[in-house]
Parts: sequence; structure tokens; C-alpha cells
Amino acid sequence: MKNISLLVLLGLFVTLISCGKDDEVSGDGESPSTPLNLTATNVTDMSLQLDWEAATDNIAVTGYRVYEEISGTVVSVGPTITTYNATGLMPDTAYKYHVTAVDAAGNESAESNTVELTTALTPLEFKTNLSEMGVFTGTLSNISPATGVQLYEINSTLFTDYAAKQRLIRLPEGKMLKYDGNFLPVFPDNTLIAKTFYYNIDDRDPSLGKQLIETRIFLKISGTWEVGDYIWNASQTEAVYRETGSEIPISWIDSDGNTQNIDYLIPSKQDCFTCHNNNGTTFPIGMKLRSMNFVPSYTSMNQLDYFANNGLLEGLPSASSVTILPDWTDDATYDIFERGRAYIDVNCAHCHQPGGTVNNFNLDFRYETPFDDTAIFPNRGEIEARIQSTLPTYRMPQLGRTIVHDEAVAMLLDYLQAIED
Repeated sequence: MKNISLLVLLGLFVTLISCGKDDEVSGDGESPSTPLNLTATNVTDMSLQLDWEAATDNIAVTGYRVYEEISGTVVSVGPTITTYNATGLMPDTAYKYHVTAVDAAGNESAESNTVELTTALTPLEFKTNLSEMGVFTGTLSNISPATGVQLYEINSTLFTDYAAKQRLIRLPEGKMLKYDGNFLPVFPDNTLIAKTFYYNIDDRDPSLGKQLIETRIFLKISGTWEVGDYIWNASQTEAVYRETGSEIPISWIDSDGNTQNIDYLIPSKQDCFTCHNNNGTTFPIGMKLRSMNFVPSYTSMNQLDYFANNGLLEGLPSASSVTILPDWTDDATYDIFERGRAYIDVNCAHCHQPGGTVNNFNLDFRYETPFDDTAIFPNRGEIEARIQSTLPTYRMPQLGRTIVHDEAVAMLLDYLQAIED
């Protein structure tokens, strides 16, 4: 009997102790303190990191709850963890987070501060084949722009051994170019710019087809422009990414019915950096707003207004607020001084300006530079000789041409004579 009584008493003692502990928790009406200073870092296209300061409790914090408010998702983490890595997110998507602390009694703290953010776009990358880049639709050799890819034109073009060029831009969905004055607009990340170089088989009848040579592509990735070149195969069924330069023979019939033959130079990746560079920064050249300020062939309205009206350009006061780079071929609208400066700008100024890759002659060939500051006049003899030369180390420009641009040279000689008179 004594043994049984002792066992009963021991059981009662254990029960009382246990009940005491339960009462201590169940009677806890105090919530933990609020987690402070919630921040979001390392935000990518599909993940992010949340950090906060630890909460305190009168007994103990047993965990934290991370709330994503837009989707209603709640995730619980341990009591000593003040970091949460969210993964499997959607690119370019808005998210909104706050955190609370909880204790064993189920008391939940007030909400931390809220952080709102948008995940990054999935960065573009150069694929092996042009067909994977989403630039064209249908039969690749037709170079028909895919949905969301916009044609654009410029009014004074760079000479590349009489090659024709198709210029395209694709902006990420819901994004626009931003007006930033007369020159380059602000491009959003994941912008793609493509320029395809080709020759008509017969310039007298373009419907006979094209000989596609290369498609150069610019990608803006995390704030930085990257360049790539896709070289078309002989069957015109695909173009393949390549970083090395080469020379290929080209033959076509010009508008006068004469057969023309050249050795076309495909640039290396380093050659691209030579022209598309200023003070170590890579950027597009042609898409300056003052070079797009005219009525192109694909619409009846001013091109800048077309871009603004179609959700491609924001912040433009009006096309009339942007200056115009003259069309050097338009002698009815522009005088010889305007035409000469325009041609020198678009063909030479990307290298010959402050910060350009050629800086040992103190030249500044930008159209907007006052004439006396360009150094054109004291170097007019050198300019005359170089534009007529085909020597690789002497001709101007050195990249992009192997033959003389006869029509332009005739105009430039008139210009160089006119500045002497």
C-alpha cells in the first residue's frame, strides 16, 4: 500500500509541474516585439533576400512569419533565423513583403515595415543561332520583324560598301524609350537592337531577293550594352553567332545594271568596340533622336511622333523640340555646309570626338560642334586624301568600307572647297 501511495503522489507531483508549465504558456498574453528594419537585397529575376532585426518576447520567440501581401503567401521560419531567401519568383513582377514574430502561445507581433519591389527582367543573352533571338518571324531569310519588333530608319546613314541595312528595335514588354534630348534616348534593360546588312541581287528589282551577310545585335543587359554578330550561311537559312572577323566576296547588280564586286569585311567583336565606344563605355550610334526626326518610308508621320503615339517613346515634348541631322543626299533642303557636316558626323564622329577611340588629332566631328572647334579646316587636305584612299591603314573611315563612296566624295570635295572660299 505504501508503494502504491508513493506512486500516486509522484504522479500528482508530475501532473502539477506539467500543468504549471502549460498555465505559464496559456496564460501568456504578451506578443513579441515587432521585427524591425526589413530590407530586400540581391533582387534578381527569380529570387531575392529579405533581412530583418530579431524580435524579443517575455518568454521566447518561436518563429517568424514572412508575408507576401499580393499573392497572400505566408512562410514560417525558425526563431533564430532573420533572413529569408525567396526563390521561384516571376521576372519583372511586383512583390510586397512584411514580417511578424510569434511565440509559443500563438501571440503574433505587429507587422514590420513593408518592402515593395519588382523583380528584374530575365537578362537577355546571345544564343548560338539568330533564329533563337526572337528578332524575325516566319522564313528567316525574309527578315520579317517578329511581333513586338519595330522597324526604324535614320536620315543620314553610315556607308558600308553600298550595303543595304534593315534596322530594328525590340523593347521589353511594357517598357519605353525615354526622351533625353537630341541624342540617344534612355534605353530600358533588355532592349535589343538589330541591324541586318545585305545586298539586293539586282538593285533594279529588289523582288529578286537579297544576299544576307550579317545581323549585328546590341543587347542592354543590367545597364551595360553588349555586342554580337550573326553571320548568315550560304543557303540563307540561318545566321550563327561569331566573334571573329572575316572577308567574303560579294557580287550584285547596281541600279545602272552594272555588276559590282567587293570583298566585304565582317568586323570582329573588337572592331565593334572601336566605333561603339566613348570613354570606355559601349553604346549604340545610329539611334539618336535627331537622326530619327523625319518621315520614314514605313509611315506617313514623323518617326518620333510615331514612336510616341505607339507606346515606344515617352517624355517627348514634340518632334519639333528635337534638332535634325540633315540628310546629306538632300541638296534641295540643305546647303553644302550642312550636308558636308552631316556626312562627316555620321561616318566619322563616333571615333573623332572627345572620348572617342581616335584622339591624337584633336578632332571633334560632331555636327553640333562649332565649326572652329572641329579642326576640319586645318585638316581639310588630310580629309580629302583619306576619303579617296582605299589603303586599310590610311582610308577614312578605316572600318566599314573597302571602296570609295563616290557620290559622297564628290559632295565632300565640294564642301572642302566651299569652306576655303
